[in-house]
Amino acid sequence: MTRRNVKNKLVVATVIVVALVGVVFAASRLISGGNNSSASSNNSSSNSETAAPRASQDVNKTFEFPVGKNADNKIIFTLEKAEILDEIVVRGQKATAVSGRTFLIVNLKVTNELSQRIEMDTRDYVRLSVNGNDKELLAPDIHNDPVEIQATSTKFGRVGFPINTTDKNLVLLVGEIGKDREKVELTINP
Repeated sequence: MTRRNVKNKLVVATVIVVALVGVVFAASRLISGGNNSSASSNNSSSNSETAAPRASQDVNKTFEFPVGKNADNKIIFTLEKAEILDEIVVRGQKATAVSGRTFLIVNLKVTNELSQRIEMDTRDYVRLSVNGNDKELLAPDIHNDPVEIQATSTKFGRVGFPINTTDKNLVLLVGEIGKDREKVELTINP
């Protein structure tokens, strides 16, 4: 090898090393920039957190509903807690109640004791009476139906009602459509 060939190879090797260092530096900036944007998206998701409830009430009331024709096949439907909220998250987006309105959110737990999965519309099992009016029952506008409950498992959900901040005497009516519903009086008010 001549001196010129060695010198040319040394120049080429130096250029390659400098290029690799540049690529690694650029990649590390992109990655750290990606982490910064990830951090900012985490901040934006924390910005979508809702304010604390105006009021809440533990309900802890359990109901059993038959599934199919066999009376032994049933789901266990539990009203866990009722909350009055001015902000909620629906499908990943924050929703804020307009002036004079708020949300009544009822947190549910549904247990499937069957050996097969089932789907149900939880909103069909809950109605709301406000201001003592039992003639005009409200159906939930906020829900995550249909709820799919895997075999021998429990699924958490919620149903919600937009209500007026002046509404009083909140009563949940729980049961199957077309059958008697049990009243659950709430002590919270907007």
